[in-house]
Amino acid sequence: MNMTGVSPIGWLHTFASLVALAVGALVLMRTKGTDLHKLMGKIYAGAFLVAGFSAFGIYHFDIQFVPFKAGPGVFGLFHYETVVTLAFLFFALFTARRQRHAFSAYAHPVSMLVVYYNIVAALINEAVVRVAPLRRIADSQIEGRAANVAQSPLARELHYVAQIGFLLLIVWFVVKVARSRRRRAQSATTIESGVPAP
Repeated sequence: MNMTGVSPIGWLHTFASLVALAVGALVLMRTKGTDLHKLMGKIYAGAFLVAGFSAFGIYHFDIQFVPFKAGPGVFGLFHYETVVTLAFLFFALFTARRQRHAFSAYAHPVSMLVVYYNIVAALINEAVVRVAPLRRIADSQIEGRAANVAQSPLARELHYVAQIGFLLLIVWFVVKVARSRRRRAQSATTIESGVPAP
């Protein structure tokens, strides 16, 4: 793994991103709504806030479209993606305490999944750039063309797999939330009427 040229802020960003990846995976796998879920959610959000805001201090490579410019010292696509991901995180935190309302009950997990997907997408890019065997494959795919290895067919295919996985996760969470809300509504009806729900 090639980690040369990583600045102290880059190491902070890397460490916080890895914490967010690990804790986010635990949050996905564990029971929702528990005190442990809430604690892990706070750790996840805190780690991502550090990772997100530290990304604004990293200018090793980015892509600006108007006027087109790619390379070091550019505030471009990757930084704008960070802005959008932070907006999703703040929205997820806002809806976390309002899940009695149907909109928030769906918006919170979907927003958190969007944030987690962006961390995974960044991991895929970094892996293709820094892990030697993946870098060799990516380099061979773009040989003779002026392109970044993160735009290689290998990187695109890994992103497609991640996107399909996260779309399936979103569908699963939406169905799970719908079932949970239906069960709670039936329980409330049973308690109010004193008649068991069918």
